[in-house]
Parts: sequence; structure tokens; C-alpha cells
Amino acid sequence: MTTGAERDLMSTQQQHTATARKDGRWWFIEVPALDISGQAASVSEVDAVAREIIGLVLDVEPDTISVEVAVELPDSISTEWADARQAGERARAEQAAAAEKSRQVVQRLRAEHYTFPEIGRALGLSPQRVQAISKAASSATRTA
Repeated sequence: MTTGAERDLMSTQQQHTATARKDGRWWFIEVPALDISGQAASVSEVDAVAREIIGLVLDVEPDTISVEVAVELPDSISTEWADARQAGERARAEQAAAAEKSRQVVQRLRAEHYTFPEIGRALGLSPQRVQAISKAASSATRTA
């Protein structure tokens, strides 16, 4: 729970954005809106340094400043990361589609009066796994 003083501080905090990128052994920090920059020795210091340089320029205490720092990566790596994230999203969608098809197959076999052991044998699954798929299919049907 926040105290009255903390609420007052939060409501009076100045909001700023900054960027940080690795430059050799140092982190280079920029606050474009104020046209200022600074350096930090490690990524864990970036936020504090950003607040400090903003405070110096605006002549306010750093703890009255809220700053959101975006870490910039080299373009080629940033693109590669975005590609990896998209591939992961596609894979999750494919996995969900495969699971739905598995549920449909089990439902169809159950409608044909196959037992869990029979379905398991035919599909290369344990009877327990077939039962779990069948249960998931039943609950998916009820929620649809």
C-alpha cells in the first residue's frame, strides 16, 4: 500500500524516455527530448544515470524523475530477434492447430466406439494420454 507522501511523489514525478546502447565497455544513454547524453559502466546503472543526467539539466532531484529506457540493439541483431519472435508465434499457432486436430481425431474415434486402449494402440499413445486428449476435447466442446 502506498503512503500519502508516496502518492504525492508519484503524481509529481516527471516522465521521460531515454535510449541506451552498448558502446564498447560502456553504455551510452541519450535523452532526445532534452538533447542530453551520459554513460554508464553497466546496464544495471542505466536507469539511475538517466535520472541523474535529466535531474542535472532540469535542476531537480533524480528521485523525482521517472524514466523509461529502451535498450537499442544493432539493427541486424534486432531484426534477427524480431524474426525469432515471429517464428515462435507461428510455432505456437501451429502447435495449437495440431492439438485441435488431435482432439478431433480422438473424438471421431470415440464416436466410432473405439476404446482408449484401442485408440492408443492405433495412434502410438498411451491409453492415459488418449483419455487426457478426449477430456480436453470434451471440455473444449462445452466451452465453445
